[in-house]
Amino acid sequence: MKLHSWQLGPGQPTAVMDLFSAELFHLVVDDRADVHVSSKDGRFYLGWFPMGRAGTDGEGWKLAVTGTASIPGYSISFDTEAPAEIVAAAVHRALAGSRPL
Repeated sequence: MKLHSWQLGPGQPTAVMDLFSAELFHLVVDDRADVHVSSKDGRFYLGWFPMGRAGTDGEGWKLAVTGTASIPGYSISFDTEAPAEIVAAAVHRALAGSRPL
């Protein structure tokens, strides 16, 4: 058996936030310093909760895409210690699957 070194720790949230452009997304920082990003059409949402999302057990990131009348949407959560680079990979894949209508 070989030992591995795994990516651990929250890393730098800029690895995630740098994926968004002002012309396509709204970014809001609230009074708790939580960051909320949404697409201009309102169907994509990403929340970053550095101290944990209120009312949850350590949820640090929430990615959600609203479905359509015929196809359900989805949501993914990561805890506060999830490496930002892992979250960035999930966000990148969600954004890569989008296209203008």
